[in-house]
Amino acid sequence: MDRYLVNEFFSRCTEHIVERANQYDDPELNLKRIASSWTNFLKREVTAYEVAVMMAMLKLCRLSQGYHQDTLEDAAAYIALAEMLKGTEIDPEDSP
Repeated sequence: MDRYLVNEFFSRCTEHIVERANQYDDPELNLKRIASSWTNFLKREVTAYEVAVMMAMLKLCRLSQGYHQDTLEDAAAYIALAEMLKGTEIDPEDSP
């Protein structure tokens, strides 16, 4: 495995996160906004962590239509955001 390619890939993922933050606001805040909207629609609590995971899943599903580098990078970026958010919110299943 070429370490340069792996480092380059993750560097692009980081760039995606920074670019999106400049376009749409802080990633955590943006994911919380989406979570709030999905909570209202689904009539059940959705966390920002769950949004990040589901967005990564969406990106991975898109790959079934053919390989696109930016789609793979976006999926990895959402997974990184999920890692950042894990444990920061109460799991809806654990709520009274």
